Amino acid sequence: MILVQSLLGSTQLPFYLECLKSLANMSVENLTFLFHTDGSISDQKKLSIKEEFYPYDVQITDPVTSKQKTSDYLKGFPNCQKMRNSSLWGIEFFDPLFANNEDPFSFYVDADILFLKPFTGLFDEKVLKGGGIFLRDTQWDAYSLRPWQLSTRSIGRGPSVVKGITTALVFWDKQAIDWDYLEWFLGATHLHKIPEWIFPTAQAGLADRCKAKTVLSEQITNLYPNAKITKDTFGVHLFGSYRKKWLKKLDHFHSDKNLESIPALTEFKPCERRGIISYSFRQIVRWKNTRLNLW
Repeated sequence: MILVQSLLGSTQLPFYLECLKSLANMSVENLTFLFHTDGSISDQKKLSIKEEFYPYDVQITDPVTSKQKTSDYLKGFPNCQKMRNSSLWGIEFFDPLFANNEDPFSFYVDADILFLKPFTGLFDEKVLKGGGIFLRDTQWDAYSLRPWQLSTRSIGRGPSVVKGITTALVFWDKQAIDWDYLEWFLGATHLHKIPEWIFPTAQAGLADRCKAKTVLSEQITNLYPNAKITKDTFGVHLFGSYRKKWLKKLDHFHSDKNLESIPALTEFKPCERRGIISYSFRQIVRWKNTRLNLW
């Protein structure tokens, strides 16, 4: 059995549970689940969630206990501790790593990825060995850096990142994490220009320091307005900003025939370092998309 972790809150809970149930139903491999929470889910609701997922095994953490446990493991890394205790993104990154310390691997999937067709091979420990696995972002580099800040890498210690990834799916071989780099980056507040993208940037730096990979973007696709769903797509990442429109378009993918299809075999591609020139270009693309609505 493979343990998959996610983070839940009471806001939009029915949608998130639908996505997580699609993961359970479409995975050929047998999965068990551990859900972390932001503290907004009552004990009664936790019981109903477990009943809703039957016959899949679901455990839901106590947020107070999880916070203390993670803080204990982060002893000696004050910047990591601070970020864990100050944001949901800290819970999302750190708590799955320490929830089962006997397991050398961690599989985290955001609750806004909807799985459309059967698949296999996503949770392959042999592929994960020595690195991490993420979603490929072919549209943006959603990082907190200014382009010129990448130039400091060539003259001393500074940040580096891989070509666009999103952290909606984060798998780690825990031995591959460079904790010294992570502690340094989380303390380098001059690199935190966009707060919600601090952890994706941190993980893009960690990915550059190990044998990291991404799932092929055609297989699990980030649904920006100009995204395309192909015959190879078995999962879609539904960003909150564009979710409503995409959900209307996805109705025809939910049919019994999908359950009869041959499971898609997950494919992976090695991460590559992002250079300053190409990173600058990606920032221009993001500016056009968000400021001018040109896709």
